[in-house]
Amino acid sequence: MPEADSKTTLADIWRLSWPLVMSMFFLFTVGLADVYVAGRFQPEVQGAVGFAGQLLFFFGVVANSLSIGLVAIISRRQGSGDREGVWRTARQGILLAILFAAPLSILGLVLTPWPVLLSFLPDGVVQSASQLLPFYAMALLPQAIITVAGAIFRARTHTLLILLCSGGASIANVIGDFVLSFGYGWIPPLGPLGIGVATAASSMGGGILALAILVKQGMGTKGWRLESPLLQRLIKISWPAGMLQMGWHLGSLALYAILGRLSVGAVAATAALTNGLRIEAILYLPVFALNMVTAVLVGQALGSGDGEAAEKTGWQVAKTAAFILTIVAIPVFIYSREIAGLISPDLNVREMTHLYLRFNMLSQPFMALGVCLGGGLEGAGDTIGTMKVVLGAHWGFRIPAATFLALGTPLAANGVWIAMVLSIILQCGIMVHRYQQGKWKHIKVIAEPGLR
Repeated sequence: MPEADSKTTLADIWRLSWPLVMSMFFLFTVGLADVYVAGRFQPEVQGAVGFAGQLLFFFGVVANSLSIGLVAIISRRQGSGDREGVWRTARQGILLAILFAAPLSILGLVLTPWPVLLSFLPDGVVQSASQLLPFYAMALLPQAIITVAGAIFRARTHTLLILLCSGGASIANVIGDFVLSFGYGWIPPLGPLGIGVATAASSMGGGILALAILVKQGMGTKGWRLESPLLQRLIKISWPAGMLQMGWHLGSLALYAILGRLSVGAVAATAALTNGLRIEAILYLPVFALNMVTAVLVGQALGSGDGEAAEKTGWQVAKTAAFILTIVAIPVFIYSREIAGLISPDLNVREMTHLYLRFNMLSQPFMALGVCLGGGLEGAGDTIGTMKVVLGAHWGFRIPAATFLALGTPLAANGVWIAMVLSIILQCGIMVHRYQQGKWKHIKVIAEPGLR
């Protein structure tokens, strides 16, 4: 099991990161499969699936933010050799996930059959949503467990287990979408309900598998009680990460609102933003995997008491990510017009998508560097600092600049693309400065007496 030290190699980074990349890729395909299969029925089904997916994303923010806090604490304890502390923290994470997600799952099962609660949706979508949402409600709890278990595996550098549980659940979900919706052999077609059943069943399977592995590894079936000091520390580290995710998501919605106010080309511009974000989501898969790897390696190095190795490892992974994304961005920049043509037949949308890619590919090295150094800060427990940097650049610069350049100058949609590039460069610069200051090396993420 590779741990962060001054001799961390590119091979170590690769062994930790490739299962994460594959897991995120498989998760990405689930959304594509859901929408594709839904489109084989009626537009109303697609609308319902999209709405349900947004709900899962919204509630998943809590589990994702909790996972960041878990990585910060568990990786530190793993690095210090505190095995009992690792499993104590793991149990607290699983308990928090259950306490949050279980009531939501039950509430969803009770409320979703009441169409009046979905009256803000179009009539046809309400009918489909009321049938599908109970299955998505059942998926909330196991998906939260998968997310938290993945953080525990990651903090212990067992990333192959993430691929097994999360990636396996995603593959089962995609297969289930087609088999259960259209039928196969002795399996009767369930129609649109097959999408919901596949989501619930695959999530439950992945969650049960993840729990079984954790128990077998040492988490055990005893000692399952809430510990107030540890919970407080975990929540203190986790909540800024949740705020960061929500703030970033709301910022994306703000960009749609800005483009929607353009006097000319508003529809094409919003479509181009959608296309560009989807393409970038694929490009960012290795970077976000390396972000997670940085958090783990930095946390473990700090746990072993080697702050210098933690800093060097963070820089090594961040530079690797910047190099990778630069190599990937170059062909996208060169062939941006051809890529845009593959996505949309509309000439205006194609041209705006082409310009989006041309502008935003320039910021990719800065994005990779900032994201991975941010992962290092989060692994050290400096989640508040990371939140301030990202949301400060996003809401303090990107949104105001995009508003002015798009609506107050002839640049129109290009003004939004320019603001996005400049904000990423600004964010990277501030993140580099905060990382270089080194104050994060002295953050105490474990509050119990006698433990670092």
